[in-house]
Amino acid sequence: MNLPNEMDNFDFTITNLHYVVDLLSKSSVNVQPTQESVSQNEYVLSLTTHGSTNYYISDNHYSISKGDILFFPKVLPRKKILGESDQWRHIIVRFNVQFGGDADQAALESLNPVFKNIDQTRSGLLFQELLQAWVGKQTGYWIRCRSRIMDILHLLIIDSLEHKTSHLKMVELLLGLMHANEQNFFSIAELSREIGISPSYLCLIFKKTTGMTVIQYQNRIKIGKASDLLRSGEYNITAVAERLGFKDIYYFSRLFKKMMGTPPSYIMKKL
Repeated sequence: MNLPNEMDNFDFTITNLHYVVDLLSKSSVNVQPTQESVSQNEYVLSLTTHGSTNYYISDNHYSISKGDILFFPKVLPRKKILGESDQWRHIIVRFNVQFGGDADQAALESLNPVFKNIDQTRSGLLFQELLQAWVGKQTGYWIRCRSRIMDILHLLIIDSLEHKTSHLKMVELLLGLMHANEQNFFSIAELSREIGISPSYLCLIFKKTTGMTVIQYQNRIKIGKASDLLRSGEYNITAVAERLGFKDIYYFSRLFKKMMGTPPSYIMKKL
């Protein structure tokens, strides 16, 4: 499974935010939206914070309880059914999305509409920060709101992808190690010892998961960071190379040009 390509299938941005509301529902509701009543690419996102409900989306039944997240296009028919003494409290968000292409929209809408067993501490905090930013409307609130929605959707996407295998967890551990130690060039032997598998097996699962070899991935991390550091104007070429663990500045420059299409000196001239 090629992880980078899968993630590339989710290219979108939040373009409009209609509302973020903390609702306490005490009665059943049946919603049958029409195309005319819904703006283009409009979605609903909701976190249950208290109580439970029986929820139907396009006639599919879901038992919703605390910590569950709903996400679906607003155009879908839906209803919630509550008993006389039932209460359902949830934070609900309505927003529009602009996609990079049709494939991106199809990928997002292929997600299941109900998410259970999401990290409740993380998701709850994101929803609360989103609600507070929307209600407070301080300077820059729209940026903060959009950021929190994207963070929540990222949680849902990662949860939905078939990335729960032990192989993926091993590779994710190594990716974190590489990102956290930008000055190191890890050998395959070192990485295989880190997760307790043979070097040949590591090469196999790493390439299958990321689409790259270990060396290619490390180079991508380093050259990507090098480009950012050079563009910041705070580092010269030698300092960047040393920070990222390159002992030969000429090798660094050749690799940079090979991967970025231009030498690092070109970026320095543009500052």
